[in-house]
Amino acid sequence: MRSTYIFGHKNPDTDSVTSAIALAYLKNLRNQDVIPCILGDINNETKYVLNYFKVKKPIYLNDVKLQVSDLNYKKGCFLKNNMTLDTLYNYMQQEEITGVPICNEKNDYLGIVTMKDLLRVIINPHYDELETSYENILNIVKGKELLRFKEHIKGKLLLSAYKTTDFEENINLSSDNILIIGNRFNIIKHAIETKVQLIIVVGAKKLGDDLLELAKKKKINIILTMQESLFVSRMVILSNYIKNILGNSNNAVIDENMYVNDFLTIANKFKFTNYPIVDRKGKILGLLRSEDLNEKTRKKVILVDHNEYSQSVDGIEEADVLEIVDHHKIGNINSSAPINFRNMAVGSTNTIIYEMYKEQKVKPSKEIAGLMLSGIISDTLLFHSPTTTIYDKRAVEELSHIAKVDIQKYAKGMFEAAASIKGKTIEELIYNDFKAFNINNRKIGIGQMTVIDYQKVLKEKEKYVAVLEKISLEHDYDIMAFCITDIINSNTYLLYNEKSKTVFETVFNIENIEEGYELKGVVSRKKQIIPLLMDELK
Repeated sequence: MRSTYIFGHKNPDTDSVTSAIALAYLKNLRNQDVIPCILGDINNETKYVLNYFKVKKPIYLNDVKLQVSDLNYKKGCFLKNNMTLDTLYNYMQQEEITGVPICNEKNDYLGIVTMKDLLRVIINPHYDELETSYENILNIVKGKELLRFKEHIKGKLLLSAYKTTDFEENINLSSDNILIIGNRFNIIKHAIETKVQLIIVVGAKKLGDDLLELAKKKKINIILTMQESLFVSRMVILSNYIKNILGNSNNAVIDENMYVNDFLTIANKFKFTNYPIVDRKGKILGLLRSEDLNEKTRKKVILVDHNEYSQSVDGIEEADVLEIVDHHKIGNINSSAPINFRNMAVGSTNTIIYEMYKEQKVKPSKEIAGLMLSGIISDTLLFHSPTTTIYDKRAVEELSHIAKVDIQKYAKGMFEAAASIKGKTIEELIYNDFKAFNINNRKIGIGQMTVIDYQKVLKEKEKYVAVLEKISLEHDYDIMAFCITDIINSNTYLLYNEKSKTVFETVFNIENIEEGYELKGVVSRKKQIIPLLMDELK
């Protein structure tokens, strides 16, 4: 069973990160295999929260696009190169496949052998090379071990139908030969004296004492079989190691982490029937056939603190959304089946998740309680935001007792961490808490930063505006803004790109707005800015 991924929006803030962790914790208590994730770098405030409660940062999730690993290919379908062609043939019949990936003892991928490759060997009248083990030959000719001095057998096959005199006159035996012969004393004696690799005596239960003693003295490998010469000559070829016919095929090798769309490009180009699947280290994993493309297992995801395609992970359209927990407006994410959608008009996603804990009669741990109250404090600006509800306040009060923190003192530490801009570029600050969305086919991007000393930022407002202009041009934003929120006085100072000027003048009813304009009493982007933009642009 595959894991389910839980994550918040891109450019994660404290509420989205902590709500992902808290919901994952609750789900895992109910024996669900879920993993909390983040879609980008966490900000200083979130780092402070995680460090304070000694909670590990969630794993980074790049995308949830369909990969080859999500296809129902034949996992574990491969053979070792030291197995026989007979094993290969029987495996193809058993698995109903026309090609088999081949690897060494360490599972390193070496190549693929197809049914066509195998048939070329079987029906080739001039194929007389044999490299295998004594044991393999013994088994395939259904023989009896008479003398075994060497396990590795390598040489040219020779089937004798000559008279003794004709044989000695026309055939030059050597130590490279593997002789298939009836129970013919003089030819066998000649072969022993020539020191051939192996003698397979057909239609015989035993060998004469004189020949046996001579063979022992010369250390000649001998196998006896009651099978006919025709059977032995045909079957012995199949005792060959698979590695002896490698290299005839040139199929595309596919990494299981490859996106399905990229694989389809390759498949449309080459149109092979079989594709060996390997991991990043080149270890063989299995075989993908063209018909396997019809069976996919989409990644399963749960969204918190967002429900917009533009704010979610790349490839979200290719995943199965199982659940959404959010406190924003209803967005545009669709699902192929009914899902649990929990949406409440509260100040934080964590407030909703805490309600879910109480409904399921689960008391969070000290650490999880601390994370949830941190998310609520962050999103409500310690109840200064107009998005704050009685549910948020009640949740923080209850969670602070479990987490054993002084709310005022702890919130001060959080906000000081959030206000730190040391070591960050202007672009990083704009994107640190950034929301992108579309209204009536117009692309909008709004960043927000909470600060203690807003004047320090405004002294460099021209630099911030220049970066806003650059980003808006590079990414085709019709409206681009950066909100600098003074956490002490509960005001926001607005910076924007030139194309947005008239829109903000209309929205805030200002005759001639200037960069850094003070929006008194405005602290919530979600409730005090975005709704006004929506009304204007619709």
